[in-house]
Amino acid sequence: RPSLTTAVAARDYTRVAKQMDEQFEKLDPDSSLRPTIITPANAWRKTSQPKLLGEKKTEELGEDGQRRMKMEAFDLLDAITKSGALPLSHATLHIVVAATHCFDKTVTETVIQENVNPIEKVERSSLIMASAVHQKAASALMNDSSCARVLAHSPQLEDVSEKVK
Repeated sequence: RPSLTTAVAARDYTRVAKQMDEQFEKLDPDSSLRPTIITPANAWRKTSQPKLLGEKKTEELGEDGQRRMKMEAFDLLDAITKSGALPLSHATLHIVVAATHCFDKTVTETVIQENVNPIEKVERSSLIMASAVHQKAASALMNDSSCARVLAHSPQLEDVSEKVK
């Protein structure tokens, strides 16, 4: 566990989607993986419980309500960290990234007409994404019993190492 004086290499999380896209182009011979844009709805639903023993209440938040909640969250963060003077050493950051695996034909046609196992294709897609997100070799993300089987149908994953960084 790094101390406050130890320099920790920071990852630029704004590049994760681009790194995933590069991995898709390099490792997906079928070009079946596509980046997916997640567009949140304009109105959000907020559920809160103002009092410990009180009932929960739900309200719709439009753009103004979302902006207000965002400012309240940043104000709280500012107060907790004393305007950045205190580190958040036990905080976690969650990022949502998405991709879509597209089949040219239906799953049934893929199995019957092309004699291809679609599960192997989706498994490869999942490993490509996971290796980009976690910056680890695909083999490091699998147990030993699965590794040989996966590399038999997706040999291009064997060369993937921590080059994603």
